[in-house]
Amino acid sequence: MWRYNSVHEKSDTEFLDAAMRRIDEDVLLYKKAESILERVSLSEPLILDALNTPQDIRYHGEGPFLRDHLRKMLMVLYAISEEKLHLIDIEEFRRMKGYYGEIEEMEEIIKEKIALFEVFILCHDAAKWASVTFDAPDMSLGAERGFQMKLTYDPIKDHQVRSRLRNEYINLFKKFASTESGTDRQKQQKFFYKYQIEVHYHNHGRLIHSPVYSALLMRFTKFYGLSNRDCSIIENLISHHTEFVSDFKKVKPSKIGKYIHIARSKKYDADDFIDLLQASVFIDMVCGSLKYNGKDSYHDSSLIINSFISEHDFLPDRRVAVDKIKELNKKKRIGCLFREFGLDGRGLMSVLNMQPGPEFGVILRSIHSGILGESKIPMFSKEIDKEIAKRSGEFYKKMFVKGE
Repeated sequence: MWRYNSVHEKSDTEFLDAAMRRIDEDVLLYKKAESILERVSLSEPLILDALNTPQDIRYHGEGPFLRDHLRKMLMVLYAISEEKLHLIDIEEFRRMKGYYGEIEEMEEIIKEKIALFEVFILCHDAAKWASVTFDAPDMSLGAERGFQMKLTYDPIKDHQVRSRLRNEYINLFKKFASTESGTDRQKQQKFFYKYQIEVHYHNHGRLIHSPVYSALLMRFTKFYGLSNRDCSIIENLISHHTEFVSDFKKVKPSKIGKYIHIARSKKYDADDFIDLLQASVFIDMVCGSLKYNGKDSYHDSSLIINSFISEHDFLPDRRVAVDKIKELNKKKRIGCLFREFGLDGRGLMSVLNMQPGPEFGVILRSIHSGILGESKIPMFSKEIDKEIAKRSGEFYKKMFVKGE
């Protein structure tokens, strides 16, 4: 059926971890995401390298390499676009009374800008390959094998050590995995227990501003038909996405001001930029990243929840004003489409063969209420009912979002 101002009729909830397991098991989503990764890795050597970047199970337990992270992010993106995942049906979000509008808006933004988020996914961690470093506790097997990299800040020396350790890590893991049973995740966990190698990517987000990664992003945005402005926005989403994580480990309303300043300095709409950043981090850090604390694996929704609360607490009156503007714009759009499809007063007077007056006013309001799903549409003659239904159908196609 058709619904306004909601992408989905609320149904039974499931916890975030359960929703992510369900998506993980979706073979069609897996194949679709893999086909994208395969295609871009064949055309972009930088992506091909990046996909082999090792991952630290404490922050990325979704799989041993970056490919696993990007695949999961793509699967979540496609699950949302194909109506297989509704954010308001995630239990952690359903509990956020008073924030349903923000949650549904985040889902709508993702659906409306699939290409933008797909480019973000493919490019946001591309520089991890070039910035990866390794560490391991003293006396561990990882330390014995030399995985205690100390940056010298000599580009040539650091590059040589990084390159050597990357290859050694990949070969060590592949050799280990070949002798172990279980899934890739289970092997990743066993490998970490044995070698205790930690993986980091210092300032990898900021490297998107370097010529080689900026050019990579530009190639992707052109291929996807995005504008130069979209390219600029994605570049800044990538640059600041890791900061967002540290800024909202707790509720910190003052940090919202930082992102408003960033947006204004780039001449972006501040609300839009924060919305896009929240959606990007939701796909990346919440859904695409499986945390591991040494005992349990879990997806952490607190980052987005903290950012929503912070945004509200930073300027509560601003949120009320934004809601009022949205409601006013909604009413204006409805009025314009009523006129376009002959459902305004003039159009319906002709259909009903009535004159202006109190009686017609009552009927007009009841028809509009019925079209908007607030009550039943009144019945007239067969011909009139058919004509109103026809015009209403055209109105729905342009105004409403199709739900399940």
